[in-house]
Amino acid sequence: MKLERGDTALLVVRQVGVDVVVDVIAPSGNVVGSFDSPTGRNGDEIIEFEASDSADYTIRVRPFDEKEPSGQYRLEFSSVRNAEQTAKVIEQAQEWLLENSRSIPVSGIIPESSSLPTLEGLLRETRVLGIGEATHGSREFGDFRLSLTRRLIERNGYRIVAIEGSESRFRYLAPYVSGEVPKSDEITKRIEVGWIGRRSQADLVEWVRSWNIKHPMDQVQIVGIDAQDNEDSREILGRLIEKAYGENAVKRWKEVAAELNAADEQTQVFGDSGVNSAARQFLLEVKAMLDVDGPLLRARFGTEFEAAQQATETLVEFADFNSSGDDGTIHHSRDWYMANRILRALQEAGPESRAVYWAHNAHVVHPSGSTATAGGLLRDVLGCGYSAIAVTFGQGGFVAQIPNDAEDRLAVSTLPPAPKGAIEALFSRRPEAALAAWGCQPQQLPEWFAIPRRMHWVGGLFKPGTDAAEAFRPFMLASDFDGVAYLPTVTPDPIPGDRPLIPARKR
Repeated sequence: MKLERGDTALLVVRQVGVDVVVDVIAPSGNVVGSFDSPTGRNGDEIIEFEASDSADYTIRVRPFDEKEPSGQYRLEFSSVRNAEQTAKVIEQAQEWLLENSRSIPVSGIIPESSSLPTLEGLLRETRVLGIGEATHGSREFGDFRLSLTRRLIERNGYRIVAIEGSESRFRYLAPYVSGEVPKSDEITKRIEVGWIGRRSQADLVEWVRSWNIKHPMDQVQIVGIDAQDNEDSREILGRLIEKAYGENAVKRWKEVAAELNAADEQTQVFGDSGVNSAARQFLLEVKAMLDVDGPLLRARFGTEFEAAQQATETLVEFADFNSSGDDGTIHHSRDWYMANRILRALQEAGPESRAVYWAHNAHVVHPSGSTATAGGLLRDVLGCGYSAIAVTFGQGGFVAQIPNDAEDRLAVSTLPPAPKGAIEALFSRRPEAALAAWGCQPQQLPEWFAIPRRMHWVGGLFKPGTDAAEAFRPFMLASDFDGVAYLPTVTPDPIPGDRPLIPARKR
């Protein structure tokens, strides 16, 4: 592929039965661009590459890994723009973003007095607002999300905060958050847990508690929407099974509880959280029997029965999305259940209720026509009543777990400035942070937004020193999200000193 400096080439690689990665290689042999989108084994990989030097570049198409089946692909050159045309396309995109954005502090903390008309325009239709994060371990993301959530509660009537966090744990914390009970060792134990979002979630708990004490007739609730971290639910259900169903049921429950405990423990370190089909089936039986026996058990055990019903639902969800779907039975994903929990909270709170949804960008995104993510499911159900704001960064540090590490240690990694062609590069010419919002169905988008663009994406696992190109995923920004917050530089959250050592699971 012969290109002059500043030229931009657009290629399309159609995958037929094999998931491929497309590398662009300079004459020196160095890989100067590596492209892979989550299209799976069928569909188009769209690659846009801007040449930094005049040279002959090589395109290498390779399978995603050695486990990929044999398949075919077709590579097509769609177009080549010269340097002048490339600059014009980028300038148009930057102008569009500038028109739809407002500056925010580089700390991510939005002042109470700040004016954000583009955000207010977005909120007119929005009932659920997803606020994402490009990493799980950057301080500024937590500060931005908390300050924006406070603003939504104070100014816009949002009264539900749904968190990609433990349903069991936040249900236990509910009386403390509402102001009904004082802090105790057990409360503190459930606030200061894990590493993902610990600091900002703890700050949220205390701020919402303060709000609720001051506004007893206008309370805000924090809802965990993740079935993982479910020790409290296991204890609640175990007590009721022993009281209601006797020795044989208890014997079966102990086997299931051991399986659930082993699986749930591994979720803390991204390990083997698989749940066998027997445990899933037993929980479905218990769920059915509690529904059938409801009148009698409710009369006998009162609120203890209600708590057991809720606990069983959580455990059914956990067992379902962690078990195999190869047996022909109905299965759902973790994202399905998170979306379901948000909708349930809205239904219980009433038709005028509004919710903020905290999760990774990978979960709040609503790819056009896809219901694979919680955001996609919410968009499918609520239409423009669901909006998502991606939160990303130009460069900086974050905390993540080292993959394949015997002790599952956490480490700080840093990434350099985003390269040309990345979404963050559009913002990088301006020194300040920005919050852009364009709404549900933006019109007359600049050409730059017509293809997928790379944006930072780091999950819970990341090995320090990994090629920076591995920290991106492609997004159709203007259709996958309804806004984006850009922070020029981020810093890592503190690494907690109470990280548990959890050995690999033995089968």
